[in-house]
Amino acid sequence: MVANALLILIARVINMLNHQMEAQGETFRQEGGFREKLSTIRHAVAAQAEQASNCTDCGAPMRRRKAKGGKNAGKDFWGCSKYPECNGLREIE
Repeated sequence: MVANALLILIARVINMLNHQMEAQGETFRQEGGFREKLSTIRHAVAAQAEQASNCTDCGAPMRRRKAKGGKNAGKDFWGCSKYPECNGLREIE
């Protein structure tokens, strides 16, 4: 009788652990893991640090960019975050 009680208890514990593992797997699929959360925070902080004041044309935040061509190729400048809808530019002092 004691052995049967232990077997039932073990089966219930295994069932409970399986449900918990499935719930954790679903949470991981929806929210991501520890590394994904850290990456999201790190990208948000980097984006915030790179923002200047708002665009004078549309009011959207400006972002630090690098010129790819023309006479200013390779130089950094502030460009509107809504590019290509807005072409607001500002030189970096």
